[in-house]
Amino acid sequence: MDAMGMLRASGLAMIAGLAASAFGQWTDDAGLNTSVVTSENAQDVSKLAVHSDGSSWHGWFDFQPGGIQVRVERLDADGNQTFGSGGLLVSDHPQNTSTVDWDLRVDASGNCLLAFTDIRAGGDLDVYAYLIAPDGTMLWGGDGVAISSNAEFEADPRIIQLTTGDYVVVWPRFDVLPGLYMQRLNAAGMPQLAAGGVAIYSAGSEEPAFVEIEPTADGQFIASWVRNTSSFSSPRHVYAQKYDASGAKQWGAAPVFVNNATVVPIAHRPRLIVDSAGGAAIAWHDVRDGDFDCYVQRISPAGAVLFTPNGVFASNEAARQQLDPAIAFDPSGDIMMFYRNTDGAQNIQGLNVQRFDGTTGARMLGNGVVLLPYNNQWNGPPRAVSIDAGAAAISDVQPNIGSTHGILTLMRVDSDGAYIDEDGAISVSTADSSKGRLALAGAPGGALIASWADQRSGDYDVYAQRVNADGTLGAGKTPCPPDLTGEGTLDFFDMQAFLQAFSSHDPAADFTGEGTFDFFDVQAFLQAFSAGCP
Repeated sequence: MDAMGMLRASGLAMIAGLAASAFGQWTDDAGLNTSVVTSENAQDVSKLAVHSDGSSWHGWFDFQPGGIQVRVERLDADGNQTFGSGGLLVSDHPQNTSTVDWDLRVDASGNCLLAFTDIRAGGDLDVYAYLIAPDGTMLWGGDGVAISSNAEFEADPRIIQLTTGDYVVVWPRFDVLPGLYMQRLNAAGMPQLAAGGVAIYSAGSEEPAFVEIEPTADGQFIASWVRNTSSFSSPRHVYAQKYDASGAKQWGAAPVFVNNATVVPIAHRPRLIVDSAGGAAIAWHDVRDGDFDCYVQRISPAGAVLFTPNGVFASNEAARQQLDPAIAFDPSGDIMMFYRNTDGAQNIQGLNVQRFDGTTGARMLGNGVVLLPYNNQWNGPPRAVSIDAGAAAISDVQPNIGSTHGILTLMRVDSDGAYIDEDGAISVSTADSSKGRLALAGAPGGALIASWADQRSGDYDVYAQRVNADGTLGAGKTPCPPDLTGEGTLDFFDMQAFLQAFSSHDPAADFTGEGTFDFFDVQAFLQAFSAGCP
């Protein structure tokens, strides 16, 4: 039975429910925010993932005196903690004192999936994956699943759920047999490929890094990465490739050259997003003309480069340079890019937004629309997501020269770059503190959830804030995503509305929030419909 047939058949057996307002622990105070974890030790390298029911998973490294631990917390749709003070301990296996990046996502069933490295099997980093149920059950066992086990240096893994239901982990290996490696796990956590994974990209002694992966609607996934990071003079070009569930290349034997005109800076991570048709957009900054400029490239589902080779720049404004692009699709499929707009010394700066035509790459907003003024206030690298009206981004604005204490500022704009909120930018956190590790994700009902590491109490802790569709902070009305008609009840008309939205690839039917339309969206809708409204 196809997805549409499943929905029609299942819908006949379901009972409607009544939506009600509920308020929880999401605060409406930008000076307070919602605490995810506070502790006498540093809680840092935080991560965020939001499920279609409005709950959110938060992960971090807990820098205990006796060693670094990996912990998570789940906030329900109202912002209530599931596991309480300190969160849930995932792993206290030995870690290096210097940590590397890691990944946290949420699957279609609301489980938390994690991939990180540690030295439990020896002095070198190996990769491990965990799957955690909403009640804290370790679905792949208390020690997770060993993804790699060798004597080589491996860091910075990424994990996703494919639309088939399986899970994919991709990571870089350095030193001996360097390259990008992949493992696929089934729902029980059993590896489906060769032990230690399969190489999906290798080129002699080159050491690729900064990989990003995203699933596509056809059960495959797209990866982007920096070609080689083995030395200061390495060709740090930007590549991309599409793979099937076994790691077979789908865009030809060679990767797609996103940018090989010049190198990207050391430690720069290009941004990857995918569209519902199975294509991608990738953004980065480089210095090909002597100063920093932001670029974007669009790749078709067949792997064709759609924009000018080596990307389209965001602005050619005189005496300015652009850094740290963050991208999201607007409702039409055009690409919105938020970026820092600075002078040559990066002492004076602002934050702008540009829109690129999704087919041609043409710049639609001149040299970009100014969102934060060009002045001596430092603006942190933005993070962006799609919203119904256009796109949104968050940045850390530090108003006082010489102080790293900042105000987290949310900008919600339409496709022309105009603020959709009457007062312009929204202050998400005004606490007098240094902040970092910003993350931003969409939530049901047009809401957004932000999380970050925060030093208001000394060492870093993790805080979060919900912003409602009307721009207010706090819990607001508990969302009822399956109530697509907005009538406050669940009935046949909501199912009919979902069918119509699903058929037309309307964002309202993207219940998993992955930007694709597939079986998992139908499954998530049916689960939410069956559960009823709160």
